[in-house]
Amino acid sequence: MKPKQQYFRAIAIGLGALTVAASAAFAGCVEAPSGLAPGPTGGGGTEDAGSGGGGPVIINGRELFESMEADLMSACGLCHDVAGLADTPFLAGPDRYQSFASWPGVVATDAEHSLLLTYAMTGKGHSGTNLDSPALKDTLLPKVKAWLAQEAKNFTQPPPAAGPHIDPFVPIMGFNAIYLGALGPEFEGMAVTFQADLLAETTLELTNIELHPTSKTGVKIVHPLWVVHPLGKDPNPDPVDSFSNVDTIYQAGESGPLGPGTLILVNYSKDAKVSLAFELIQKYEPASPDAGDGGPTGGCKDVASFDANAKQQFGSCLNCHGGGNGQAVAAVDMTGLNNDSAKACGQIRNRVNPNDPASSQIFITTNPGGNAAHPFKFGGQSGAFNNFRDSVSIWIAAEK
Repeated sequence: MKPKQQYFRAIAIGLGALTVAASAAFAGCVEAPSGLAPGPTGGGGTEDAGSGGGGPVIINGRELFESMEADLMSACGLCHDVAGLADTPFLAGPDRYQSFASWPGVVATDAEHSLLLTYAMTGKGHSGTNLDSPALKDTLLPKVKAWLAQEAKNFTQPPPAAGPHIDPFVPIMGFNAIYLGALGPEFEGMAVTFQADLLAETTLELTNIELHPTSKTGVKIVHPLWVVHPLGKDPNPDPVDSFSNVDTIYQAGESGPLGPGTLILVNYSKDAKVSLAFELIQKYEPASPDAGDGGPTGGCKDVASFDANAKQQFGSCLNCHGGGNGQAVAAVDMTGLNNDSAKACGQIRNRVNPNDPASSQIFITTNPGGNAAHPFKFGGQSGAFNNFRDSVSIWIAAEK
């Protein structure tokens, strides 16, 4: 038996005891560059800061964040709160720490690679107040660096035997898109999306879990395993190994549920990270060279409605999805929007819900009033977003 198979098998063998334990557990703006696409992030951290008066003092990332939160909001809140002037609401309330630590690129295993230090600095392209500006370089910037260094200390990895895995990230309480390109170039543009909600301090619910291949390449998934990374502790896999029976092929251009589409992690803890491992993940080539415009059984039912109600509305997406950003094109290919409506329609349909148009991903990610990590939110203009949603929803309903 191969090492990673032994790891997955060991989890399955221990389900009885783990299930009992699980049951008990249950009873100036820092604006992102326009080409930024969502990806894995991480957050949290603990450090023994010394002892005295009853034991070591524990300093974690949340505490350091809270010590600089007022300064961050003063310098960056106008742009980066929900419905701010920028399309990057990484200071969204009510839990601003969760929003900040979970925003793609903010926290990194090497603090110097954080967007805060590679983009929000003089000469790096940021149009707002930079962290090394005269007003912030001796006040906020040292606090940001200390926080990033502390966060970087708490990245833990699943055992190598777990198989290919996505690095730990802090889940956004809301919509998440975790891109799989880190597993290899053949997976560039593929993503797992889900909605995360905290049911209790030790219970995290993931719903609407979906796998999105690209328009050109499908993927085969065997036994995905969700792993919780508690602060200061060893990684802790899903105690009931909920997706152990998953063995699914996703055709090119065809999105679909990952496993049962829902997961409850009763081993979660405050400010923990999450990672996703696979017993097997490999690309699956299209059955024919003509596949890739929505998949063999994909595509749109009503291209005419798409042309009449939605096509023009997606014009603002072409900067990235029309060819300006490779990952964005791989995720949702709109390169045919102006000359091949059927192809573009088939791609976009993978991110909509005809049974409930308002819950479609294309609205969740671009809503200026939401905290989803997407680099375009109509510049904070709710009226423009509402017009987009109302018009495109006519087409989405026609796809039912």
